[in-house]
Amino acid sequence: MGAFACVPEEIPDRYASVVDLYLPTPGLNTDEPFMNPERALGPPDGRTVALARGSALVLRFFQPIHDVEGADLSVLEVGPLDEASAVVAASSNGERFHVFEHTAIAGRASLFDLAEVGLEEASFIRLLGLDASIPASSTDDPGFDLDAVEAFQ
Repeated sequence: MGAFACVPEEIPDRYASVVDLYLPTPGLNTDEPFMNPERALGPPDGRTVALARGSALVLRFFQPIHDVEGADLSVLEVGPLDEASAVVAASSNGERFHVFEHTAIAGRASLFDLAEVGLEEASFIRLLGLDASIPASSTDDPGFDLDAVEAFQ
């Protein structure tokens, strides 16, 4: 799938602004609203993209995220507390990703520090869904419900 982008003026530099890669959850209808990766772009708005086992999403920032003291970025998930998780990795070039030791957890903002993976800056954030790809009911979306990724700078 090709890259999706927003016009730079539409999104503050501190939010992901381009979908660089999207591999949807295998076996699910890609026409479902929760399968639209553009929902992860920009500030949090409650519209999410679902990342279940077998899915991947790489987001790019117009301006690099710089390592500062403490947390450098937040991954925002809006599903029920602790019911889903995703592996998070960062890259400065979009090719070599450094995986954080802890995962992003459902129902909260999960904080990440680039120093944990030895990066001074990153422009790409990759998320891999970890949870079952079959929803519990027909009204649920599967996996990690990503709303936004925010840089603290």
